[in-house]
Amino acid sequence: MDDKTYTVEIADATGHSEVQMTKKELIDHATHTKGRWIFVDNRMVATEELAAIDLSTASHIRSLPSLQAGRDEKKYCIEIADSTGHSEVLMTKSEIIEHATNTKGRWVFVDNRMVSASDLANVDFDSAQHIRSVPSLQAGL
Repeated sequence: MDDKTYTVEIADATGHSEVQMTKKELIDHATHTKGRWIFVDNRMVATEELAAIDLSTASHIRSLPSLQAGRDEKKYCIEIADSTGHSEVLMTKSEIIEHATNTKGRWVFVDNRMVSASDLANVDFDSAQHIRSVPSLQAGL
């Protein structure tokens, strides 16, 4: 590969930065920067295809963050008591909070400690061993 440099627009928080890169540097950037897409003249190019492309004819090279729907938020196994005993459901922290807030008459226990819906945001679910959602006890029904 030659030492010719190309102007590469790298999308960032300011819009984009223009960086001069050799073909090898562009390939390294595409290979080692997780979650990036490379476009050459408005055509998305797979990292493994870059070596075979003639960049000298390219008028526009861009590096953009890949689209990520909902990011990969960590999920936790929560036991939800129901008529069958319980169901095990994978939920993100925000989904657990939403479940506790929007499901009337439910209590949430984290490691056998009841936690109010308003306090769930402060719970370290990564260290939790057991998360349960059970119907609240109602006396005199």
